Amino acid sequence: MQVSPAEPVRKSGRARQPNRKYANQTFTGLEALDSASEQEVDLSQPLEQRSDDDEFDELEALEDSDEEEAEAEEEQGEENEDIISSAASDASGTMTPMRHSDGAASDPDIDIESTPGEGVLQRNPTGTRSHVSGRPTKKGNATHVRGITDLGKYHSKGAKSDYIYSLFGNATPDLVHMARSRDQWCHEGTLPRRPNGNGTKGMHHYFSHTDEKRRMEATKGWDWYYDHGGQQHMSKSQENVSLSADEGVTYLAPSSDSPRTIFMGPYGRQVRFDLPILQSLPLREAWRHPHAQSDTEIDAPERPKSQKGEDGWLLNVGRGVRCVEWAPNHAGDIQYLAVSTFRPKNKDTSGQPKFSPAFTAQSFPASIQIWSFSSTKASERRSLLDPNRPPCLRLVICTDWGDAKHLRWCPMPRDFRSDRQEGKIPIGLLAGVWTDGHVRVLDVHLDQGESQRTSFVKLTAAAFTAKPPSTLCTCVIWLSQTDLAVGCANGYLALWSIYPYPALSSSASLPKPNLYTPLHASYISSLSSAYPLLPHLVATTSPSGHLRLTSLLAPQTDYVLAPRLRHPPSHIHFSEPCQAFLAADETETLRLWPIRRFFSPLSVTRCPSQGLAVGVGQVHASVILGCVDGTVCVTSPMRKFLFPRLTSWQCPIFKHEFARHGVREDDGNEGGRIRITEGFKAQEAGLYMGAGKKSVEGVVMATIYEEEGQVRCVSWGKELDVGGWVAVGMGSGLVRVEDVAI
Repeated sequence: MQVSPAEPVRKSGRARQPNRKYANQTFTGLEALDSASEQEVDLSQPLEQRSDDDEFDELEALEDSDEEEAEAEEEQGEENEDIISSAASDASGTMTPMRHSDGAASDPDIDIESTPGEGVLQRNPTGTRSHVSGRPTKKGNATHVRGITDLGKYHSKGAKSDYIYSLFGNATPDLVHMARSRDQWCHEGTLPRRPNGNGTKGMHHYFSHTDEKRRMEATKGWDWYYDHGGQQHMSKSQENVSLSADEGVTYLAPSSDSPRTIFMGPYGRQVRFDLPILQSLPLREAWRHPHAQSDTEIDAPERPKSQKGEDGWLLNVGRGVRCVEWAPNHAGDIQYLAVSTFRPKNKDTSGQPKFSPAFTAQSFPASIQIWSFSSTKASERRSLLDPNRPPCLRLVICTDWGDAKHLRWCPMPRDFRSDRQEGKIPIGLLAGVWTDGHVRVLDVHLDQGESQRTSFVKLTAAAFTAKPPSTLCTCVIWLSQTDLAVGCANGYLALWSIYPYPALSSSASLPKPNLYTPLHASYISSLSSAYPLLPHLVATTSPSGHLRLTSLLAPQTDYVLAPRLRHPPSHIHFSEPCQAFLAADETETLRLWPIRRFFSPLSVTRCPSQGLAVGVGQVHASVILGCVDGTVCVTSPMRKFLFPRLTSWQCPIFKHEFARHGVREDDGNEGGRIRITEGFKAQEAGLYMGAGKKSVEGVVMATIYEEEGQVRCVSWGKELDVGGWVAVGMGSGLVRVEDVAI
């Protein structure tokens, strides 16, 4: 019998081996190398000379240490679960952040991954507990910790409570505001509803802006103006001169002296109207015109949207509208609207210097128009546009500072005290940015007893004037009754205070800002604050494509950037019911940037075309959109925001179209023709409405529209009884005002 030679016996890698020692050890005596883990791994031997057994020994040692740490962590996790379970048994039935975390931790099928950057609650399909390690994975993937969980998994299979916490946080006041706003406005599909008898549905003041806060802001917030000499200082600093009608008309500078030709009325039976400059036209006139009736109709057709007894007006302000803004704090039968227009284009461009208007100061005669609209009191909480009293141009503010490209009334509540006793009707404090690069504040008043006559006033100095050094102001907002936040062309944010008095005194040197800090690398095109919820949070947009949310308490450290866009939104606004900033991006989508997850925007609806103007309601949750194709529609983003699976709806109000003429017509009108179509039904507005657009080789083609046909600006009414009033400014020089509430 042949016996095979004995095979060598393979020694186990787990066998204990003596540590190698050297007589001339360089690191002998160092405390850092005295631990057991460091002694087990020989670091002095070169890598290429180390045997497989040595590498195997090192891996086994690491695995042993991992198992020991896993057992320790598992024992600690079981102790934490016992503590959480005992706390959960004592909790009430109300869903709270603590109860939410209790339920997640006490479920044996839920796996809590504490890997940096994730830390989400995941359900293990096998039902077994998996190992939890506090160290990064061995793959070496780089992670970035935001301090919150992975939000993408909330949308896929996370609980509803997780989604709400990611949007509104876990603080009780914020969740209460969200719940009350949901109960008040979430049932509204598109158009805002008028308040009911008990105020539980329809229009209502923001729940974060309580009656006590509004009363405090309206009284003590204006003590600086009435009791501490602010009114006297502002009237002294603001220098004005009265002008005659012939002198004031030169500051209006209409683009054409001929009236606008407008076709409007029922679809298929529209009627032609010629609207002169600075005149108004009632919207019901087109529906009651004899030519608007068919052969089988006896009575005039009724306007859509069940607006019986209501009416609207169409104004011709002479030039393309740049900004419209309703004046707040007027709960009476008169409402005031500020309108600014574009400078008429010079057809002769030969010999003109080439410069960038956005970065170059321009001064020329321009004006701001103040229109008044009468209302009828239908009920205690409902005011309608008076169809028997046409709107009146009450005041024309003439300046040599160029166009007012950005206007903002002070939105804080205000009780007018002694203004009417002095024979004046106070309108409010109007802040604006002019094309000469300055930011100014105007104290606007009207003379009593001149309700039907237009007053022309030329301002040579404003109540407050400021300008940052070596740059221009681009946009402005109010932070309080005395504080302004101004965006600059160099990407800086400047904060000025119009009180105390040294800032109001007229002098050669302009006041210095209280804060002047860089936010963007280029031009700040728009900004908005989270007033009244968190007024110290300011969101800004820039042509660089970045949206930034900054806390004014620490602007250089406490901020967050949103994902970069190719074309930044032209306007950004804050929606208090959603606790998010709102804008229309380059994909024709209306998006929301929640303040607690600003880096992760949410899409709520699709615009008919590129959105140019966005208006957020002050006493409701509806949003109005103005697009480049002339479409104006209203939607309620709160439904889609809180319930992503619901279908978003939008209601087109009207569509404004402009057709240019190259030659003069027989009637002498060379300004083109305008058609206004209305009577649309509410429609579903999914996020993929653009799928049916024409495409060439897979590329969706964009349409270029006439500048005069675009909707340039929109504004909602500020008061509770007129919250459904909306003003729409168009590039053709028309302003449409109507009540869209139902």
